[in-house]
Amino acid sequence: MLRGRMRFELRWHRCPTALGSDRTTEPRPHSTARRSRPSRRPTEGPGMSEHASEVTPESILTGLEAQWQRAGRFVDTIDPVAALKTYDRLIDLLRPRLASLRVAAGLPQDPPAWASWRAREDHRYRNLPAPSDRVFTYWDKPVHTAPPLVQACIAQLRTVYPALRVLDGASVRELITVPQRVEQLLEKERPAHFSDYIRTRLLEVHGGIWVDATAWVGRSLDEELEGKYLRSGTVFPRWTRRAIANWFIASHPGSPLIAMQRMALETWWDENDDLPEYFLYHRVFEVLQALVPELRGQWSATPFLSAADAHLLQLEMMQPWRPQTLETIVSIAPLQKLSYKYDTVPEGSVLEHLTRDYLG
Repeated sequence: MLRGRMRFELRWHRCPTALGSDRTTEPRPHSTARRSRPSRRPTEGPGMSEHASEVTPESILTGLEAQWQRAGRFVDTIDPVAALKTYDRLIDLLRPRLASLRVAAGLPQDPPAWASWRAREDHRYRNLPAPSDRVFTYWDKPVHTAPPLVQACIAQLRTVYPALRVLDGASVRELITVPQRVEQLLEKERPAHFSDYIRTRLLEVHGGIWVDATAWVGRSLDEELEGKYLRSGTVFPRWTRRAIANWFIASHPGSPLIAMQRMALETWWDENDDLPEYFLYHRVFEVLQALVPELRGQWSATPFLSAADAHLLQLEMMQPWRPQTLETIVSIAPLQKLSYKYDTVPEGSVLEHLTRDYLG
C-alpha cells in the first residue's frame, strides 16, 4: 500500500540526486569539466537588474505572507485517504487486464524468471543521445495571454531549447491521436489531466522532453540526460523511490515504462468517468510498479532526479530579489518547478524580477 510511500524526503545542496550534482562527495572524473562549463548567468540576461532589492524584516514578512496565501490554493489536492482508495481501485482494474496490457507494451504475456533483474540490466538506451530536438510544452491558449510567469518560463525554455514546440489542442493532434473518450472527459472539464495524457502519449510515440509551462529550465540538461538520467529509457523527478512528479518527463520512444503508463490511463478512462483523486497519474505509476516486474527493474535502474531540489526557487520566489539567488539555485538544480497561482506579487521579489526580466 501507499502508507510507506507518502512521506517526502527533502534533499538540499549536498543532495546526490539533483541535476548537476555528484552522487558522492568525491568528484567524478568528468565532474570538474561539468562544473567549469560556462552557463548563462541570470544577472547577464536582457534587462536583468544587477541590484538587490532592499532586504528588510518587513519585506521578508511580506514574502512569507504571500507564499502562505498561495499555498492555501493547493490544500484540497492532497488527500491521503483518497490516494489509498484510488490505489486499490487501480489494482482491481488493472490486474485482470494485465496480460493484454503487457503484450500491448511489447512485454511477454507472463513475466519470465528474473524479469525485474533483466530489465534493470537492459542496456538498449545507454548510448542514445538526449532527445533535445523534441522538446514539448502545452498551453491551450495564445501564449501572449498566459500569466506573466508562464510567459517568462516559456521564453526561458525557448532560449535553452530553440527546438521547443508550444502545443495547443489543435497542434498536439498533428503529432498524436487522442482517444475520443479521453477528449470528451478531460479536454474541457479536466485540462490538467488531459495534459497528463497527451504528454505521455507524445513521449511514447516520439520520445523527447516534456516540460510544464510553469517549469524554469536554467540551462541545457542534455549532458545529464544523455550520460545519466535516460540510460534506462525514461525519467521523472521523484520525491521518494516511487512517488514521482510528472511536470518534467524525458523519454526515448517506445519505452515500456511510458507505454504502459499511457495504456493504464486509457484503461481508467475507458472504464470510469470520475476522478477520485487529483494525483491519479501518480497512483497509476505506483500500481504499475507493484504489478509489473519489468517496470520495477527499469525504474530501479533510473538515477534519482530529486523533485525536492526542483522546488528551491518556488520557496524563494516571494522573497526579496538578490542577484545571486537564481544563479545559486540553478547551480544546485537547473530544473525548477514554479506556479503561476499566486494572489500578490510582492514588490522587489524574486517573482517580480522573473516576470519582468524574462518575458519573451
